[in-house]
Amino acid sequence: MEEIIKILEEIKPGVDYRTEKNLFEGHILASLEIIMLVSELNDAFDIKITLPYIKPENFRSAETIYAMVQKVMDEE
Repeated sequence: MEEIIKILEEIKPGVDYRTEKNLFEGHILASLEIIMLVSELNDAFDIKITLPYIKPENFRSAETIYAMVQKVMDEE
């Protein structure tokens, strides 16, 4: 989880990622930032996040991003 928060803070500083629950739908992260995040997650965790995982509900909070990363890792 800490690695995910670190990546999020590098992409868009100034947000409390530990408590924020509406990153995508609240327009805190824009589409381009989601693309950057997916690329950084792929590199950091040596995974391949594919299109079925790139949906708003997976990017609501650091916790939902963490759950998505875990699911991708389990499937690989």
